[in-house]
Amino acid sequence: MLAQDTFKFYLSLALLLAAAWLLHGFIPALLWAVVIVIATWPLRQRLADRSGFGATALATVMTALVTAVFFVPIIYALVNVAAEAGNVAHWITAVQQTGIAVPSWLANIPLLGSPATNWWQQNLADPAALATLLGQTDSATLTEYARAFGGEIAHRLIMLIFTLLTIFFLYQHGEQLAHKTLALLVRLTGDSGRRYGLQAAVAIRATVSGLVLVGLAEGLLIGIAYAMAGAPHPAILGLLTGVLAMIPFAAPIILVIVAGMLSINSGMIAAVAVFAFGMGVMFVGDHFVRPKIIGDAVKLPFLWVLLGILGGVEVFGLIGLFVGPALMALVMTMWRDMTDAS
Repeated sequence: MLAQDTFKFYLSLALLLAAAWLLHGFIPALLWAVVIVIATWPLRQRLADRSGFGATALATVMTALVTAVFFVPIIYALVNVAAEAGNVAHWITAVQQTGIAVPSWLANIPLLGSPATNWWQQNLADPAALATLLGQTDSATLTEYARAFGGEIAHRLIMLIFTLLTIFFLYQHGEQLAHKTLALLVRLTGDSGRRYGLQAAVAIRATVSGLVLVGLAEGLLIGIAYAMAGAPHPAILGLLTGVLAMIPFAAPIILVIVAGMLSINSGMIAAVAVFAFGMGVMFVGDHFVRPKIIGDAVKLPFLWVLLGILGGVEVFGLIGLFVGPALMALVMTMWRDMTDAS
């Protein structure tokens, strides 16, 4: 009997590894689907209580909402980027023949205007110098790059579609999957397994709220400042600021860019005011609001939340923004269990 159990264990492990190898290209899409469904599951529950819809109708409505809020803007951006790839390639080929004219506003930049103009004239306005700077890039090479880039965009669109299908499946069968997953954790690790599973879900939901909602709120406030200061396309810049605010230390990049544009178009006072206001908003959001939302929900010090976010991004990419803090919350829960028991 012992030999049979051993064989069953190794056979199960081999099958799991084979399935992971088979699906490794889709794992990021699966993780995104799981994170989105866990984060929005309370909304699905409220919709189920008030509407009386069945599982399929609930999955359809929730998937449509997620698509409208999260994926339509992404798909729109990817399609436009793919469409512009060919135009960028043709533009690069053209400027290699004519050079890039010095913009009129460059000379107006305080302190840096004159040396920047001289550098531009020597390196970008002169076709020979520009060709040396860009290297030997002919139209065929650029066309090939554009084609490869378009193929990558097409691959991303396919992964988005697969993510949406997974989201629909999880909304439809999420209750059964959650029940069976918790039952398996209890069977493998005892009563603590159920607590760990629920803690992971709470950590993911709190991280989504702390990163996404706080980031978008920061982008909204800073976007209003952009509009008041006269920055071009304040809505787009505000949205971009909100997206970058979800990633630690990334939003100041767009703030510096916008401040530079304002220093040229609206003056140095407007640039400094917008930069200072934006940094103040992000300081409050990142050091007070976000730690409160995430830390209180998962009982995790902000230092560990930050380490989970940064480490998760480094290891898993953008999905690590949400997976990293969840892993740190589980580690902290296990630590408390072991130390409290001793």
